[in-house]
Amino acid sequence: MVYNETMRAAARCVQVNVPYRMLVEEGLFDLFLSLGLNPELGMDIPTLETYGQPHFEKTAKTFREAGARLTLHGPFEGVDPGSADASLRKRSEGHLQLLVKAVEAIRPTSVVCHTGFHPDTHAAGFPGWLERSRTAWAKLAATFNALGVHFLLENVHERTPAEMASMVSGIDNLGLCLDTGHLHAYGDGNLNGWMDTLGALTREVHLHDNHGMVDEHLPPGQGTIDFTPVFDLAQRQPLIVTLEPHTEADLRPALDFLVLHPGLLRE
Repeated sequence: MVYNETMRAAARCVQVNVPYRMLVEEGLFDLFLSLGLNPELGMDIPTLETYGQPHFEKTAKTFREAGARLTLHGPFEGVDPGSADASLRKRSEGHLQLLVKAVEAIRPTSVVCHTGFHPDTHAAGFPGWLERSRTAWAKLAATFNALGVHFLLENVHERTPAEMASMVSGIDNLGLCLDTGHLHAYGDGNLNGWMDTLGALTREVHLHDNHGMVDEHLPPGQGTIDFTPVFDLAQRQPLIVTLEPHTEADLRPALDFLVLHPGLLRE
């Protein structure tokens, strides 16, 4: 696939999500290095358990020598630090401690985690779940801050900005990663409302599209999301913009979208 210099220049200004295991095991390392892509490394539990700090350090060194900026996405399957199940909370804490070790090795600009909230699961016991979750995330935010790393929580099944605000507001060194696709498919889809409530806390945007029914992970511009509020926010404050293509074929149209909207591009 051919990428012209304008697309390559746009790519150097954003992050591109890639599971760490795919990077290592499926030959994506060469693609990222050849295009000068900045990876948001997806660190699932098997990755954290399989690869040690020396491997993470070597990967980070290779990318940094190529001039890349690194961000991380923490594990989400099997992690719920607010759970009423004490054994699940303990396992979650163990997984998050492995994430801390990876962060110490890689030293990314930022780390993103999912809150674990689901309206069907947590509706009845929400106050207790919320308190336990906030306690755990606040502790992790302090740890990452001491390492010079920004910590962000990402919306997934949160339906309203108020639900997300209850998680991130009032915790030192904790910000928001706004996922546009999740908001459109699972939330109320009101990007303006989310920006009005949470714009000041937003440090990163996961930029992908869908038609409002399922999380399709389409390149931006191929679904029904109006990204105007994101463009406006990018003019007001620095944002890390992260693309989440699920195939290489989706990367090119995502970069085409960025070329058409240069206000999202900042070194």
